[in-house]
Formats: sequence, C-alpha cells, structure tokens
Amino acid sequence: MKFKKLATLSLAATIALLPTTGPAFAAPSLDEAPKNENKVNVQAEQGKYVKGEVVVKFKEGKTLPANKLNKLGAKELDDNQAVLKDTKVKVLKVGNVEAVVKALNNNPNVEYAEPNYLFEATYTPNDTYYNGYQYGPQNTSTEAAWDITRGSSSQEIAIIDSGVDYNHPDLDGKTIRGYDFVDNDYYPMDLSSHGTHVAGTAAAETNNSQGVAGMAPNTSILAVRALDANGSGSLNDIADAIRYSADVGAEVINLSLGCNCDTQTLEDAVDYAWNSGSVVIAAAGNDGVSTTFEPASYANAIAVGAVDSNNNKASFSNYGTWVDVTAPGVSIASTVPNNGYAYKSGTSMASPHVAGLAGLLASQGRTNDEIRAAIEQTADPISGTGYYFEHGVINSYDAVRY
Repeated sequence: MKFKKLATLSLAATIALLPTTGPAFAAPSLDEAPKNENKVNVQAEQGKYVKGEVVVKFKEGKTLPANKLNKLGAKELDDNQAVLKDTKVKVLKVGNVEAVVKALNNNPNVEYAEPNYLFEATYTPNDTYYNGYQYGPQNTSTEAAWDITRGSSSQEIAIIDSGVDYNHPDLDGKTIRGYDFVDNDYYPMDLSSHGTHVAGTAAAETNNSQGVAGMAPNTSILAVRALDANGSGSLNDIADAIRYSADVGAEVINLSLGCNCDTQTLEDAVDYAWNSGSVVIAAAGNDGVSTTFEPASYANAIAVGAVDSNNNKASFSNYGTWVDVTAPGVSIASTVPNNGYAYKSGTSMASPHVAGLAGLLASQGRTNDEIRAAIEQTADPISGTGYYFEHGVINSYDAVRY
C-alpha cells in the first residue's frame, strides 16, 4: 500500500521551481524589500508597571491638594513631556501602587486611576520573507502568541515525511536527525522537498535575518523519513515512524500524508503515539471531497483542513465535520532543499501550522489532551464552521492563553 504526498495534486500550479543559482522566489531588491522595519505594535502586559507610579485623571474642575496626596503616600511627579499643560492626567509617585489605585478610584474627585503600565514591542521577526510573502503566522494571531511563548529547544516536533534538508540555513541549527525508514539509516535527507517545506512552516529558525519564520521558533525539529523521493511510503514504514517518534519523546507529530484507506495498523500506531503523550496532527487531504482521509480521521489525530489568505476553504481541501480545525494552506512560503524557498499549497501545508501551535502549547507544560482542547476550543469560527469543519481557523494567541 502506498501513501501519496498530499501536495502532489497542487504542486504543479503553485510551486515556484528553484533556479540553479538562486532562491525559489527572487530576493527583493532594496527598493522593493518588504517593509518590516521591526514596526512597534505595543501591548500592555497585565500586572507589569513602572514601580511606584500611578496614573490618575481628575474629573473636570477637580483635584486633590498636596496634603491629601501626602496621606496616601503619593506625590505628583513633574511631567516634562510635550503634552497639553491643562491635561487632568497626572503621574504620582507612590509607595503601594495597588493600595493607592484602589483609594483614588473610590475618591469622588477622580475619574480613574491605574498603574503606570509597561508596554513592550510585539515580537515581529526580521526574516526576509516574513512580511510580504508569509501570511500564515499573521492570520493565526501567532505574533501575539510569541510574546507569551516561542516554544522550547528541549521539545520536538516530529516531521514524518520525505525527510528534511538538515543543512538548510533556516533549519540546520535546530533539526535533529531521526531515523530514515526508507534507507534504514540515520540520515533522513529530503530528496523530494515536501518534508523540508513542512518543517520550515512548523519551526524554521526565526528572527535570523533570512528566509521565513516558523510557527514554533524555538522548538526543535525531529526529522523522520518515511516517504521516498516520489513522495510515497509503505504502511509499515509510516506506522513504524510514528511509533519511533513517540518512543524518542516527540511532543508533537506532524503527518502531512495519508490515503483514503482505513487500516488498523495505522490507527494502532496513532493510538500508540497519543497514549505515549504525543499530539498527532494530520492533513485532511486534497481531493475536495467529504469522505474521510486517514490517518487524519482517526479519533486520536487532529485533522487539519486548508484555508486561503482570506480564510475561505481551499477548493482542494477535503471537508466535513470529521475535520477538526483549519489553517493556512494556499500559497505558503517555506523552505525547500538546496538553501531555497518556495510556495506550495495543500493540506500538507496547513497541518504544520497546527503542529507549530501545538509546539508552543507543549512548551507551556500542557498534556496532549490539554493541547488539543486549547487548539480546538479557541479556533475562530469562519464561513463553513460546523459543516466543512468542526471548528474554525486556529488562533495561536487565544490558544496559549486558554
């Protein structure tokens, strides 16, 4: 029995082939480079504020005399900023921030009082193709999630696929060479490009001023080869690869592969991985039909459908309430062998977005049950939710706070 590579049906239309001497899509010139500039989007972190400072706004025509401020242990600070001098917003120096805020908010002369919260720049990676080429992390609220966690190098996302180009500059620093079940050795080099593309989406090296950003920037990649250069692999090899990944402790297992076939061998392997504590993420298939696709349809796998940049269901994506969530899967920019980058489409490309999110959640110490609940229960409802798929498109920020 052969397992087909999920992206096969759409590759011819969507992949930009590698030139012999350059990247899969041309590097932007200085004039047309994506406008990253590490733009600052600030957000307050609840509970973090300038020590000993309170911001207070008095009601119109009201104030508090110095002696009353002294009773609170508060003193007005001189504000030399270029703002209107008649503003009623003042900064107070205090001893106990929480106590003074409470007291002031109970005072009839005060409109509001609050700690002088600290704001920090939202993490925006400087990878060359992040802005203007990638949209997956942005459309899934992953930038905000990165302010909470970016994964952990002590944890692994197993990419069971055609291998991974572990020499790629966007993957070489974080890829662990697992087993090659095709050639029966420990050199799972990608001879197809499919696995390398999947790996980059899940966890490419990020903020390294080159290439793309991965969903789980700090999480390690475990390269496990079970598909040959043509994108095919035997049932036995894939089942063994799943069990192997679980045995070596991979917190997340990504399966961007499958077939329209119900096999006990494969289901048992998925169950084994789940019962070992791994989260199993699987692509829903690219035939545009509602019939189930395995292993995605199994109870202990999270089935992932594909949507485009506007969160519309991809025309090729299999569908039905057996599909658990969706993720970006149309024209996804990621790594390919020989130091390249390319666009590919397929539920194969959607699945590693979810695997990367699972990696972020695993770094928070969550169990596979907790990870699954966070992914599914925080997905954003989109058109087709409840019919084309059980839940909507993943929301990384809501998931890491769930």
